[in-house]
Amino acid sequence: MKKVMKQMLSATIAAVTVISALPYSVAAEDFSLKDKKFDDVTIRVATRNGGGSDDAASAYYEQKVKEFNEMDNGITVEMTNISSETDYLDKLSTDFASGDAPNIFQEYGGARLIDYLDAGYLLDLQPYLEADEEWYGGFSDNGWSTCKFEDYGYEGIYGVPSEVYQIMLYYNKELLEKNNVEPPKTMDELMAACATLKDAGVEPFQIGEKDAWRFGHLHTVLSLKKYGSDVAEKLATREMTYDGEEMTAIYDMMKEMVDKGYLGDNLLSTDKSMEDTLFEEGKAAFKYDGSWYPGLLQQSESPLYADEKVGVIRFPAIEEEYAKVDMGGATDAYYVSTLNATEEQIEASVVFLKYLASVDYIKGLIEVNPNTYAYNVEVDTGNYLLDDVMAIMEETQDVKSDLQGYDTQSMMMNTVRTSLQGLAMGKTSEEVGKEITDTLSEYE
Repeated sequence: MKKVMKQMLSATIAAVTVISALPYSVAAEDFSLKDKKFDDVTIRVATRNGGGSDDAASAYYEQKVKEFNEMDNGITVEMTNISSETDYLDKLSTDFASGDAPNIFQEYGGARLIDYLDAGYLLDLQPYLEADEEWYGGFSDNGWSTCKFEDYGYEGIYGVPSEVYQIMLYYNKELLEKNNVEPPKTMDELMAACATLKDAGVEPFQIGEKDAWRFGHLHTVLSLKKYGSDVAEKLATREMTYDGEEMTAIYDMMKEMVDKGYLGDNLLSTDKSMEDTLFEEGKAAFKYDGSWYPGLLQQSESPLYADEKVGVIRFPAIEEEYAKVDMGGATDAYYVSTLNATEEQIEASVVFLKYLASVDYIKGLIEVNPNTYAYNVEVDTGNYLLDDVMAIMEETQDVKSDLQGYDTQSMMMNTVRTSLQGLAMGKTSEEVGKEITDTLSEYE
């Protein structure tokens, strides 16, 4: 079973032997594409927006695509919108394998795109960005992590980031005040706060580990706070191993929180939705979550939000030198496929990307879906908690997303997340580390 998943995907891509994916190039003066008109070109755009979903962001996207199609530029956008992540990614891989890939597609970066890069199927957008300084300069610095692949030997920028995020610590102001607990700035202070709250009969956290990414996020943020952003590369190159003393120390932190009941008593039967509900009902003092949470909290019409009883701080520090290194980056990005695409389709795709990542588009999106986006705009969000989140993000020094996203083995994300669930089942840190490395050995 050595390298099973990698081989399967590579074989699938290699099967498209009759398809042309020649390098694409245009004259340097054409990269800006300013005011370019096209002769009735159609591009296909695949996203997880819409697809029957009635959420505000998806409805906004679909409406804006209709408006784009009514512009006098000769471009028609055909949408493929599938809200289910599994169904979406399955269709995307199938479309690439058959040579019928969309011109623009939404993905999450990292090792999962390397086969497409190796095959020459992704457009390097750096010349287009550099040719339009106003557009390029509008993106936040922490958004490019999903669009650059230097660690895999590729120079350039191969996508345009959409949303950006950062994992932070949210807290119930009222519960902390009643128990004389200050918002913790360090991990030691967080552990002390959890002990005080637990003794007072207050649940510190109620984590929905039925959704395995909850421990996955905790593992990543603790690792970054302990070892800095280099931990991602060290794990990917195996300089640091998942059963080594560094990672065992992280599992130990998590296990201590589990064993003391700080993360909740029904971890594997509680999902993320239930976790949110418990926090919003005042049944937990803390929750670690992304910068997307203020918008979700506002939409939930929770009294906690209405009465401004939720606060937010940077996730507590472990080592002071890494206090402002956080889990974050771009949640997703848009990529342009060159597979079987004409020159006009490629250029039209860039024009549409400029439309999606523009001041006007993002301003309207924030109004219906308060969140943090990769394209910077000055706007009154109308959400006090989101304003606090954005202020914290402005002072962040470095971010990394899920550590396994930087790994050369695409199976690592699920492997690590599933193994971490063992901490909620009574497994030791050593057993968790061994399970991860044993599984990895089957692929390398």
